[in-house]
Amino acid sequence: MKLTISLVKGALTDPILTGKTKIDGVEVDARTATTVDGNSRGMLELKFDVAEMSLATFVKARDDGVKIIGLPVFTGRRFLESGIGVRPQLGIKDPRQLAGKRAGVPQFWMTSSVWHRAVLSEVYGVPQNAVTWITVQPERFTLAWPVGLNVEHRAGGSLDALLQNGEIDAVLFPRAIENHFAPTTVVSPFADIVAAQRAFLDQTKVFPIMHFVVMREALHRDNPGLARHIVAAFDAAKRGMLRDPASIPARDLPFHGADFDYGRAALGDDPWPYGVAANRNALEWFLARAHAQGLTRTRLAPQDLFVESEA
Repeated sequence: MKLTISLVKGALTDPILTGKTKIDGVEVDARTATTVDGNSRGMLELKFDVAEMSLATFVKARDDGVKIIGLPVFTGRRFLESGIGVRPQLGIKDPRQLAGKRAGVPQFWMTSSVWHRAVLSEVYGVPQNAVTWITVQPERFTLAWPVGLNVEHRAGGSLDALLQNGEIDAVLFPRAIENHFAPTTVVSPFADIVAAQRAFLDQTKVFPIMHFVVMREALHRDNPGLARHIVAAFDAAKRGMLRDPASIPARDLPFHGADFDYGRAALGDDPWPYGVAANRNALEWFLARAHAQGLTRTRLAPQDLFVESEA
């Protein structure tokens, strides 16, 4: 069987993309995706057999009846605190000070934005309607904004330019701000970024899931053993990576600004567990907040998302 599999390059996916790790009974037509955004949009149209996809986009797609199903292979995870940045002129030293401010995000409904708003609300007491949200990229689907929320879209704009012009006070970005913005433009509100990430983990017991692996529902239905083979291959790829943690790029480590040993001490010998049971808390936490924010019509549960044998 030949399958088109589109994944974003990373420590957990490279062995599948390169063919170093094989999927039993499958000839892989591997596609290296430039962005999760492109992959997510492609899977909304069932462009690939198997793909890495944004959690928020997938959740909305399932709520809307798109014929894709999740595999409990969580290839993209990170804490979101490193993506929060503020204009240095404002002197903001605590995310609680974002109440009443204007914050820029690439897209309102992308996974990182859902997580950011949940963190602001749950940890820092800043509900999503206390911030004016500015977006610069087109959303992946049409969805009315929740009642009482102020969202402005700047088509073709850039968060960097909006910061420099003083049109926004902060950015909530999917990746670490120092890798995407100049330090004269934006700074972290946290004195200790590692401590901020650890505080979120200690309070919630959640290691945020950003993107993971999905497949076409019809492919799963017609080949009931296939999902098990795909999951097994990803698990084997991960085990190989864990035997050589020094090879893991810094951007793929669990905690921004901390080494692998710190992440392993905080999260366990395997910081990236696969399977629904090991990730139920993070999944339920996200699904509850996604529904509360207005992303989904119904409050979904993990068993609504994944292949039956893994629910």
